[in-house]
Amino acid sequence: MPKYLPPEEFKSIYSRVPRLCIDLIVDSDDGVLLTKREIDPGKGFWHLPGGTVLLGEPLEDAARRILENETGLTARGFELIGTLEFPDEGNPFRHAVSLVFQVIGKRGKMRGSDQAREMAFFNELPELMISEHREFLEEE
Repeated sequence: MPKYLPPEEFKSIYSRVPRLCIDLIVDSDDGVLLTKREIDPGKGFWHLPGGTVLLGEPLEDAARRILENETGLTARGFELIGTLEFPDEGNPFRHAVSLVFQVIGKRGKMRGSDQAREMAFFNELPELMISEHREFLEEE
């Protein structure tokens, strides 16, 4: 079973190499689901639910774990629809490459997490939003 890295090991590793992440697009008639970050980087900004792929974790398992941990939802499946790169911009922990998956057949009751308590569906993207996520969604 894949395991999270201890914080110091995480910082040590990802200060030297980019992280592999997954971002999730959860759609409804009310728009796209965004969560408001409670942690840095991007604290206070709206973003797509997402997270780091753990060592030994198949991508679909990572997408399921991230969806449930970040939103409380489950899904019938996932479709890979694109990629994103987050440059380090002076913060080596920010350099990440993300696979963007469309969530298929979402179900369950939404709830936030310690990383993003507030969440909402948006038909119009909020002004205060992670720029890479905004650009990706505007191109979709």
